[in-house]
Amino acid sequence: MVRPDFFLLGEPMPVDPNLYQLLLQLSQAPEPAGLEELRAGVIANAARSPKRPVTIGEVRDLSVAGAEGSLPARLYHPAGQAPASGWPLTVFFHGGGFVVYDLDTHDALCRELCATSGAAVLSVAYRLAPEARFPAPVDDALASVVWAAAHAAELGADAGRLAVAGDSAGANLATVTALRSRDEGGPALRAQLLIYPAADFEHPERYPSRQENGRGYFLTDERMRFFGQMYLARPEDAAHPHASPLNAESLAGLPPALVLTAEFDPLRDEGALRRSSQGRWRNAEYRPGPGMIHGYANMTAFSPVAAQLIDEAGVWLGEQLRG
Repeated sequence: MVRPDFFLLGEPMPVDPNLYQLLLQLSQAPEPAGLEELRAGVIANAARSPKRPVTIGEVRDLSVAGAEGSLPARLYHPAGQAPASGWPLTVFFHGGGFVVYDLDTHDALCRELCATSGAAVLSVAYRLAPEARFPAPVDDALASVVWAAAHAAELGADAGRLAVAGDSAGANLATVTALRSRDEGGPALRAQLLIYPAADFEHPERYPSRQENGRGYFLTDERMRFFGQMYLARPEDAAHPHASPLNAESLAGLPPALVLTAEFDPLRDEGALRRSSQGRWRNAEYRPGPGMIHGYANMTAFSPVAAQLIDEAGVWLGEQLRG
């Protein structure tokens, strides 16, 4: 991680104080030498990070059908007795620029969402780039939601109360899956929970937050360019609405969405789902994250503010699924 200018100046920015201390620690870490070192580093960091204790029911690993074979997945059930029709179900996709992270790095977040929503959570490990570039992760995401709807009874879930969720790249996959479900006759979805989504690969330069927050706040503009190079096989893929959902022709007919952003995040502005002539997505609620940085959903044990934002998101998700 590049040592940020505001650390050199010695003046704390108005970041959440708990996350500011975390940023100070992260600024001392050497930059990974390559992709494999990056992957190993983020998994090791996630494993030793503190977790919030939450109470849920059964957790089990399983496989789901992806676009070209089975994918690892993890199912979380809430505590208590399931409804007669089965638990509501959220299919979750982890972040990481389509390149890093896995089921374990987002295990704590999935447990928290399961506990606060009162819904089962199915976390899916889609194929990662550059081994599987766009549209492979997108195809895996849709295939896994189709599989979950068809196998809901086996999951102890109710196919009629189905949602998608994700953070960062995973939020991109969640909302693209909602678009494809609408356009391709996929399962009916009740909600989308989109935590600081990546939504526009084509024109990142039009978002002020890319310049304002592109250095020193955990996720950097340099790292995002690297992720884009790994994910997109061709430059023209950046314009495709399944890569950049803000390019979708129509935003009508999508399930309700809750969009969370972070104040000090390069993705803040596109996460607010702005587009110059179209405004925000229809049927979307937007909640900013004052003082937050990218990745705060995985930092709830460090920051009470981050924990509150994620808990409120889980409550919203449960309300949508219970109807």
